[in-house]
Order: sequence, then C-alpha cells, then structure tokens
Amino acid sequence: MPKCRRACVFAVVMSVIIAFVSGCGEVSEGERKKSGAGKELVEKQGGRLIIGMQQEPEILNEAVNSMVSVVYVCNLIFSKFVKHNQKMELIPDLITEIPTLQNGGISENFLVYTYHLRKDARWHDGVPVTSADVKFTWEVMMHPAINVETRQGWDIVDRVDTPDSFTVVFNLSKVYANFAGDCFYDESVLPRHLLEDKLGPDFQSDPFHRSPVGSGPFIFQEWVPGSHIVVKANPAYYGTGPYLDEIVVQFVPSGNALLMQLEAGSVMGIDNAPQELLSLARRLKGVKIYRNPALFNEHIDLNCENPILQDGRVRRALAMAVDRDELSRKIYDGVWVPAWGDEHPDSPYYSPVGREKYAFDPQKAAKLLSESGWIDRDGDGIREKDGKNLTLRISSTAGRLNRERTEVVLKEQFRRLGVELVIKNYHPSVLYASYDEGGILKNGKFDLALYAFLTPPDPSTKEGSYSIDFIPPTGQNNSRLRNRKLTELLAQGSRTVEFSRRKEIYDQVQAILAEEVPIIPLLWVTQLDVMPEKLRGYAPNPTQSGDTWNAAQWWMDR
Repeated sequence: MPKCRRACVFAVVMSVIIAFVSGCGEVSEGERKKSGAGKELVEKQGGRLIIGMQQEPEILNEAVNSMVSVVYVCNLIFSKFVKHNQKMELIPDLITEIPTLQNGGISENFLVYTYHLRKDARWHDGVPVTSADVKFTWEVMMHPAINVETRQGWDIVDRVDTPDSFTVVFNLSKVYANFAGDCFYDESVLPRHLLEDKLGPDFQSDPFHRSPVGSGPFIFQEWVPGSHIVVKANPAYYGTGPYLDEIVVQFVPSGNALLMQLEAGSVMGIDNAPQELLSLARRLKGVKIYRNPALFNEHIDLNCENPILQDGRVRRALAMAVDRDELSRKIYDGVWVPAWGDEHPDSPYYSPVGREKYAFDPQKAAKLLSESGWIDRDGDGIREKDGKNLTLRISSTAGRLNRERTEVVLKEQFRRLGVELVIKNYHPSVLYASYDEGGILKNGKFDLALYAFLTPPDPSTKEGSYSIDFIPPTGQNNSRLRNRKLTELLAQGSRTVEFSRRKEIYDQVQAILAEEVPIIPLLWVTQLDVMPEKLRGYAPNPTQSGDTWNAAQWWMDR
C-alpha cells in the first residue's frame, strides 16, 4: 500500500524522466526458460556480479523497514504482486494478470479485488506459494503488535478470502482508488509455514529477517554485517532467468572509499554512486555510467513537535531561506534540479503553489521570524526569543559526502537568516531504523532531517505521509504534522476515482502543505549508477521498484 511516499503507475508517463533513462532493454514477457535450453540461454548463463552501495539494510523485510537498500536486496529474494518496469508501466509478478474492471478482477463498485497467483511459484525450500501465504501476509500487516511502516490501504480490507490455493479475494470496506497498483507492491509476500508462529511483538527481531526464505529469482546465502550480502541463482524460479550465478552486494559507507574500490576492481559496479564518479569517468575502464533521473525528492523533514518548529511562520521562513540553485550548483554540478514540492513537475497532479510559496526570499523569511518573536537582540548574528537562541539540529546519513556538504551550505544559508544550524548525523541503520529499534525518524528524535523519499505519480500515498492517522509507529508521517482538514482531504483523495475531482482535491492538499511546510523540498535526484560494460539487461528504474526490479534478466556478455 502507499507507504513511504512511494510510486504507483498512472496513465501519464513522465516523458522527461524516461528520455534520460539509458540502457533500458527489457526481455520480452514471452521469453521463458525451456528444458534443453537453446544457444541464447547458454550464452547468457553464468557469472558473478559484485555491486557496491553505501547503505546497509537493517533487516530484510520491507513491511517494517522501507530503506532503499532493503528494497534493493529484497527484490532479489522475494516476490510481489506487481512492480513497475523502467517505463513506469505496472506489470504483474507473482500474479497472472493485474485486476481491472475489464477482466473482471475489480467489481463494479470498486470494493472487491480478485487476484490469481501463478501456479509455478515455489518458496526457496520447495513449498508452493499459495493464497494462504497472501492472507497470512495481510495478517502480518494488520497485527497490532507489529509496527509496520504503515497500514494505509491495508486497514480498509474487511476480509481476505481464499476460495482455492491460487485465488485471493480482497473485500474492501470503502473505495481506495489505487488498490490494484499498491496491493503487494511495497511489501513482499511472506511464507506462512515459516512465520505463522512468530506473530507478535518480537516478529521483526526473528532470525528469519536476517536469513530469509523467499520465492524470488535469487536465494539468500549469507549476510556478514558491515560487509556484504550474497544471493545465488534460484534454479526453480518461475520467471525469466535468473542468468547470473551469484550477486554480492558490498556495503561501503564512505563514498570515496567506494569509488576507490571501483577503481581497484574490488566492486564491479555501484548503485547510486557519489557525484564524484563523473570526475573519474575518463579513468574508468570497462564500465558504463547510467544517469537515472528518479522520482527521489531530496528534502528536509521538519519535526512539527519541536517547540521552535511548532510555529508555522518559522517553518515557512526556513523554506524561503533555502537557495536551491546554490545547492544544485555547488553540490551536484547542476545535475540535480530544484524541487518546489513533492509532486514531480511532469506529474498530472503537479501544482505550482510550492514554487510560489518557497521561492528564495531571505527578506520575507527574516520578516516572518521577527513577527514570530525571534530577533537578534545581542548582535551576535543569531536570533533569540525568551532568552534562548534560535538553534536547530540537522541530521542526515553519516558518510554520504554530498549530504554532508549540503548541510554545510544550508548551515551558511540559515546563518544569514540568524538561525544556528548544528549538524548531528547518524549511521543509516540508526536514522532509518524502525520504531521498535529506536529509529531517529520514526521516534521523532530530530529537529530537521535531510534525506530522500521516492515520490509517486499517483498521490494517494500522501495519506501515509501527512495524515494525523499515520504518525509513527502507525505510519510515515515523520514530520508529525497534525492538520485535520489535510487529513480529511487525503482520505477523500484516496477514495476518489475520477481524475478531475481527484485533481481538485490534491490541489487543495498542495496548498495546505505549502502553508504548513512539514517538509522543505530541495532537489530532484538524478541517480548515477555504474555497472560493468559487459552487463546486459540492466534497466535503471525511476520508481520505487528499484534498479533490481529485473535482476533475473541480467547477464554478463562473454
């Protein structure tokens, strides 16, 4: 369901994004493994790929932790109902077809959704994947003792019927416009036979989540904390491939160290490489660099429960004090472009209100702070109120050089406004940890938090991000914004099917967000991936399906 501001397909495809995605060849759906594989399959078979990345997963379960690195690895091991291809088209995975009104999968009143599972899917221990596993996973999502990322969408399911082993029927209590695109899109289906006796408060600490059994193209082999995860080919996989024998995901927190390992050949490729990669491009041999304009929005979360930030005038002032063009130029050489809201400019739901409200205007920002009582009375350059300095902490992922540089630029920009910014960064596994594990974001242990989320073309996921009903631990409203009118509009938008009416609703949503400022959008991310020149089938994906969405179809050219 709509989790961490994630993506679902919509009729309007973001043409600008697609135009930049390179190397996106996709194996046709008709290509299948056959007994006595032909020459083409033999030529594709084999090989070991070592991929470097900076962030290590906390656990391998997307339902309770949606870090990008978690999704990246889980895509290799688990199966979902649907995913997006590199063109942002919704395609089936574990199901035979996506339910629609036309094929009878969706009822006329949009309250009953029928799914048919593939009959050739097996868990890695050989047990068939059945409708019982699907129903069980829904029970995991709704278990009161399990702090999942969000229950948005799942909480309107009245019941799940399993008329046979390969048919699942979801009965909804109310219309949810994007149910077919969200049902088991963010979460993987889990094995009932291995986890049904683990439900409860200790669910996510169970060893399964660090040594999982899935039904995807690769089988989990080992996880050495602080070092790497290894998966190997699943010979019984139901889909095309896998062709590679083994994939190693190597974790190197330092961007510079990761680039050094690429030059030395210790890693063969990097997912989401540091920007400094471009300066090395001429020296690197045998690799291909992909520029992948993704739907990631680099932004700042503002903790609305913070005594200083409870005042909306302060939040608006901070938004106006940010010079996005300077950030783009100094940190990303202009490759990343300014963001004014959490809807991509090419989205059919885009509204210009954010740009109007957030335009760089230090004079207006200063006036707002003065009106709210923050004035530099002692002439030291920092504003005070009631004897306290206007000091805020900003937190991000330690070791991400460009984010650390961004914090330094922001510190100077805010200093000009009379705001003191103190930098306090955390390891990604701490910043993004779940509520139960004491995560900084989930537990509200921050003033300002700098990170990226993946924003969807369909705005129904905003409910999980800004609604009162989805403040952690029950959702992903990490800013802890409490606006009843916004909550009502978000719920209404999720239930509305007709586009023009939805657009009206979400225009109102954007206007409220621009006034409330729970987040400060900064830049739209252009992700740099570098992979071996000999790697075929690699298709960078701008959506949250991630770059491993089709890893089963990767192969090394000999």
